[in-house]
Amino acid sequence: MSVQEENKAVVRRYWLELWNEKRGELLDEIAIEDVVFHFPDGQAHQPPTLRKWFETALIAFPDVHFQLHDELAEGDKVVSRWSYVATNTGEFLGRPATHLPVTDRGIDIFRLENGKIVEMWVAQDSLGLLQQMGVLPA
Repeated sequence: MSVQEENKAVVRRYWLELWNEKRGELLDEIAIEDVVFHFPDGQAHQPPTLRKWFETALIAFPDVHFQLHDELAEGDKVVSRWSYVATNTGEFLGRPATHLPVTDRGIDIFRLENGKIVEMWVAQDSLGLLQQMGVLPA
């Protein structure tokens, strides 16, 4: 199996096992502790670590379920186009649960070294997510 195929398999585990199966213990296998994040300006949620992101997201959206639409790999990078559905049943960004259904989609770029995620570029519609939760005017 090529390095690109191995990297795609790690990223698939990130989406399907970590997020969909809620397997937090998997983080040590698939990512370094201090993954470097790159978010667009204005991103609502900029967590300090991948573990903290996972833990706080599951408080706010415990039923989150991702679907992968595309994945591409070249060199040490993997690109995923994804979407998710979830229900806001816990606190998010200091705001109480709305119990509203939400959906989001985006494209992430992962850089891997030695079979682990070391860097991520995250592009998603955080404004749209907040609007769905009633935080900003539609």
